[in-house]
Amino acid sequence: MVVALFILSFLTGSINGSLPSDTDKHPFDPCPGSPNCIIQSLLFEETPEKLFAAAQSAMKKIDPFELDIQNYDLRINAVFRIPIFRFKDDVQIAVEESVTGGSYLHIKSASRVGHGDFGVNKRRVERIVSQIKTELEPNKNN
Repeated sequence: MVVALFILSFLTGSINGSLPSDTDKHPFDPCPGSPNCIIQSLLFEETPEKLFAAAQSAMKKIDPFELDIQNYDLRINAVFRIPIFRFKDDVQIAVEESVTGGSYLHIKSASRVGHGDFGVNKRRVERIVSQIKTELEPNKNN
């Protein structure tokens, strides 16, 4: 039974993340009804500028197929290409100041085609967030 649930969750892909309490929405178009998209909003203690710098560094290290960094509005657009089938997935990142202090990292990862994604977008978001947290470590030379 556990194995069947694991396989089912792996095949159905990602779900939308929960939104923080002091923002009524993320800045992205909503995910479609298909399970090949994820949106997460996370609160960090850092200033928007520091969080955005960490996001830029993280994305450069992850090395997407295309990368567009928009410093003026603290946004990043990237395209990842799936190795075997060469499908393209879009990633959007936006950093916003929180009204309660700190900054929000909003991140969306979505497949361009298909219905399911075998959890690829969820794992990609987890990898990006993990890399951003690594970039923000106090002992890291920035």
